[in-house]
Amino acid sequence: MSNEIIIVFTDLDGTLLDHSTYSYSEAENALRSLREKGIHLVLCSSKSRDEIKIYRDKLSNNEPFISENGGAIYIPEKYGLKCEFNKTDNGFLVVEIGAEYEILKTAFDKIKRETGVQLKGIAEFTVDEIVDLTGLSREEACFAQKKEYSLPFLIDGSEEDIEKIKNKIQLSGFNYTEGARFAYMMGGNDKGKAVSFLIDIFRKNYTETEILTVGLGDSLNDLPMLEAVDKKFLVKKKLGNYEERIKVKDLNYADGIGPVGWNKAILGLFGK
Repeated sequence: MSNEIIIVFTDLDGTLLDHSTYSYSEAENALRSLREKGIHLVLCSSKSRDEIKIYRDKLSNNEPFISENGGAIYIPEKYGLKCEFNKTDNGFLVVEIGAEYEILKTAFDKIKRETGVQLKGIAEFTVDEIVDLTGLSREEACFAQKKEYSLPFLIDGSEEDIEKIKNKIQLSGFNYTEGARFAYMMGGNDKGKAVSFLIDIFRKNYTETEILTVGLGDSLNDLPMLEAVDKKFLVKKKLGNYEERIKVKDLNYADGIGPVGWNKAILGLFGK
């Protein structure tokens, strides 16, 4: 048995996946390097379970994954990790961290009424509108609407309106964050809590093994994940800038937009 386990936690949209095309072709060399070295790649996204499964299949990835900004952790039953879990779902042990969607929806509707700010939750969009807005396929757009632990939404308003909604959500006892396209209302979850929880599961299962963790992201919702790992990388956003609100000690700035920066960061860390 190796005396070290390396786990790479990565965001998807705008990080491993190109913001517009959702392609990871520019990260192929780094992905191959991880596979050849036996390094674990854990997808940690705002995407729903079914959306993430699409990319797990494309990547031939059989690792645990984290959905909906840390709303839940999915661990394949055959993976061999022992842990406490809330339920099983099609061959996965599911650790639930986030609040149920219906609880979020009730609170969201109340906030809409009380503030008068123009808010639109993802379930209120048609599938065609989501396709136009995101560039997703129709299948993925349908999956994007089927959230279980988070409520993505858009705000049609000023910076003052955005701040008002953020404060109202937080005063209501929920979390607010922003991804590449949507704002998110959540329960007590974030990516960092889920990442820390999964790292702890690995440590309890491999008590004699050193665990090294790496995180890569691009948006504000990745901040808690980057705070939870040993080595942290921020890739450039689609316009070539870094998310200026992410301030973390020992943060590494990957030289490239999305998967280009991802590729450089991983190859620089682990080699070809």
